[in-house]
Amino acid sequence: MKNVVLEPIQVVITGGAGMLGSALLDLAPGQVEAIGVDLPDGDLSEAADARAALVPHAPRVVIHCAAYTDVDGCTRDPQRALLHNATATHNVALVCAELGARLVTLSTDYVFDGTKGSPYTEQDPTDPLNPYGESKLEAERLAAQELTDLLVVRTQWLYGPGGKNFVASVVARAREQGALRVVADQWGSPTYTRDLAAGLWQAALSQAHGVVHLTNAGAATWADLAEAAAQAAGLQGVAIEHICAADWPSSTVRPRYSVLDNQRWARLGFEPLRDWKEAVEEYVRGGLG
Repeated sequence: MKNVVLEPIQVVITGGAGMLGSALLDLAPGQVEAIGVDLPDGDLSEAADARAALVPHAPRVVIHCAAYTDVDGCTRDPQRALLHNATATHNVALVCAELGARLVTLSTDYVFDGTKGSPYTEQDPTDPLNPYGESKLEAERLAAQELTDLLVVRTQWLYGPGGKNFVASVVARAREQGALRVVADQWGSPTYTRDLAAGLWQAALSQAHGVVHLTNAGAATWADLAEAAAQAAGLQGVAIEHICAADWPSSTVRPRYSVLDNQRWARLGFEPLRDWKEAVEEYVRGGLG
């Protein structure tokens, strides 16, 4: 019997130079030919650029990570948020529809208002408090308008190699200043991009569709996360003052408790992500790289 050579699965990752996109490229399974595209390849908020960036690769799957994630920037310029989050996602979805490609697109806990007081499921009503959340919710709607082979993955509080993030900033500031003031009345699930990327590959190559929540296990405040990061860095002597969100200068209203429930992920048969504390420790002790 002749050996059968299987053709690689073409997967395009938008935002390939970003924190999550680079993790996806690094962790791509052996049967996948992963191609990263980013701003030099075109502005996805322009329909022609989106086609030019995606069509030549003839992807079977697109994992759409590219987004405008500066939350305060979105508050200052809601139109920019809609353009680069909603319109860009719509353009990517239109190209996927044209090619018959599957789309996995990233969304956020900020589609919720944070008033529920317990982890949010995929069935809970959405009610974003700020333009970033509004733009990502509109992105979900526009993608679903064009595609049935669509998986929307909501996640939150990302950190990891290759990008600016809260954990790396906390460690750097703790080393420089020796004391920090950190918000202690907002709750979420810190999520390591390399753990998330491994989960996304499971989902991308499956038949799962609809909306699913995916984060590292457990919940924390920003202050909890700062303390865990400082401890992992060997900075136990750093003073971390717990403050209220109202005491932190920001133009953006953020949800108070936006922990995401991951039970649908498990019901789909996928491997749950590990506890957030373990992931933070690995990232920090690995030199934040």
